[in-house]
Amino acid sequence: MTAKGKVKGNIVVLDEGEKLPDGARVEVRVVEEHLSAEEAIRHILGNPITKPLGMLEILREDRREREERFDQWMKPEPD
Repeated sequence: MTAKGKVKGNIVVLDEGEKLPDGARVEVRVVEEHLSAEEAIRHILGNPITKPLGMLEILREDRREREERFDQWMKPEPD
């Protein structure tokens, strides 16, 4: 037997017309709904990447390492 519904306040509320017998033991499985293209874009724009990624982060790490090495301070930077 399968019944569908939604969770509200940590309680499963069955869809209209769905019925289960009182006292029935149940197992709940979360079904992921697919986003439309517009919803996906809104989700991406609403959750920007906050950590630097890619080449910029590599260059920053390299710069920090060179600044920490006092024996390299007087050498010219490579082009």
